[in-house]
Amino acid sequence: MKNVNFFIIALFALFSSVFSQHSQKKWFIRIGANDINYYPMNDPFKDFFQKKNNSISPPFSNIEFGHNITKNVGIYFNASLGMVNNHKWKIIDSSFVKLSPGIKFYFLPHHWLDPYLKLGAGYHQLDYQDRKLRISETKTYKLNKNNFFLLDGGLGMNFWIVSNFGVNVQSNYNQVLVSKLNSKDYLNFWEHTLGVIYRFGGEYNNNSYPDKDKNESKKIVEIKEKANLPSIIEKKEEKNIAENSDNKICCKKDDLDNDGILDREDLCPDQFGLKKFKGCPDTDSDNIPDHEDVCPKKYGKKENKGCPNSVFFPPILFDLGKFTLSPSSLAIIDEIYEIMIKKLPNSKFYINGYTDSHGKHSYNKILSIKRANYVFEVLVSKGIDPSRMEIRKLEKSVKRNKGRLVEITIRKS
Repeated sequence: MKNVNFFIIALFALFSSVFSQHSQKKWFIRIGANDINYYPMNDPFKDFFQKKNNSISPPFSNIEFGHNITKNVGIYFNASLGMVNNHKWKIIDSSFVKLSPGIKFYFLPHHWLDPYLKLGAGYHQLDYQDRKLRISETKTYKLNKNNFFLLDGGLGMNFWIVSNFGVNVQSNYNQVLVSKLNSKDYLNFWEHTLGVIYRFGGEYNNNSYPDKDKNESKKIVEIKEKANLPSIIEKKEEKNIAENSDNKICCKKDDLDNDGILDREDLCPDQFGLKKFKGCPDTDSDNIPDHEDVCPKKYGKKENKGCPNSVFFPPILFDLGKFTLSPSSLAIIDEIYEIMIKKLPNSKFYINGYTDSHGKHSYNKILSIKRANYVFEVLVSKGIDPSRMEIRKLEKSVKRNKGRLVEITIRKS
C-alpha cells in the first residue's frame, strides 16, 4: 500500500511539473541537509560512498539565497554548518562552517528539469589546531590553523514540482588553499546537499528573453502574410499621409499622439484631441476642452467652467476631536490649491467647518472654527490670497461618521 501511495504522489508531481507554466521569478531560497565527504589521501573518488568518509548533517544545515540576473546566469550566497568527522586527520565531531558566494550558469532555464553549473569562493572553518597528518612512514605534515580560504565548483539540479517550488540536489568540490601544504589536497572535500527550493520576487522584462520575442514577432509576421492584410501601423501611416498631404509631412515623430495635428500646432501633444480645440481632448463632450474644464469628466456649462451646477471640492476629513490634518487630508488640500490657482484664479471661496453630533454645542462651535482656520492657514501658506477666502462658523452634521470635516465652496459675487 505504501508503494502504491508513493507511486500516486510521484505521478502527480511529474504531471503537475510538466503542465505548469514555470515562473520567471528572479529570487530564490534553498534549504537542505549537508553531506561533507573528506575522502582518503590524494584520491577524491576513492571510497566515495563509504559511510565513514561522509558526515550527514540534519535538515537546515545548508541554506542558500540567490538572484537570477538573466535567464541563464545568477548569483548566490551559500552558508553551511554542522558537526563533521575527518578520518584522514583523525578529527571527530568538529564544528564545520562554510560561507561561499558565487555564480550559477543554467542550461535549461524555466523547465521542470533545471540543471546548472556553479562556481564560487569563500571562507571555511574547521579546527586543525595542533593536528598532524601522516603522509608516509617517514613523512608527516603538521597544521595549526582553523580559518581558510577556499574555491568551490560543481553541478546541481532543480526538479520543479510546481511553478515556484521544487526539490534540489547538488554536489561540489572544495579546494582549500593553504600555502604550507603547497598544492596538495590534504584539506579538500566534497559537499553534497539535498533540499527544497522556492523562487519568488519580480519577473524578468521582455528584453531578458530575446528568443521568445523573436518567436512571437515571427508568428505575427506569419499571420499577417497569411491574412494578406495591412498592419495597424501601415493604416496609421496612410491616414497621416492623407491628412498632411498639403504640407508633405508624414513622420510619426511629428505627431506623437496620432490625432492628425502636428506637434508644433498641437496645444496638447501628448493627448489625443480634436482639431477644433487645437489638439486638446474634451472627455465629457461639453464643448469645453479638458485643460479649461474644472470638471473634465462631467458634462457642464461654460458659466460654471465646465461643471454641472457649481464646483464642489472634495471634503477635508479630521479625526475625532482633532483640528490638525493627516497626510491624506494634506494631499486633498494640494489638489484644492491647484484648482484655486490654475482653474479658478479669479474666484472667491467659503471655508465651512463641521463637527459630528457628539459633544456640547459650545465645544463643537470652537472646534469647527479651529478646523476651518487650520485649512485657511495652510492654503495661505501655499500662496492663496487670504482675501479670496471667508471662514464660516459651526455647521453640525447629523451623520456622526461624516461630520468631522471642512468643505470649500465657491462664493458667488
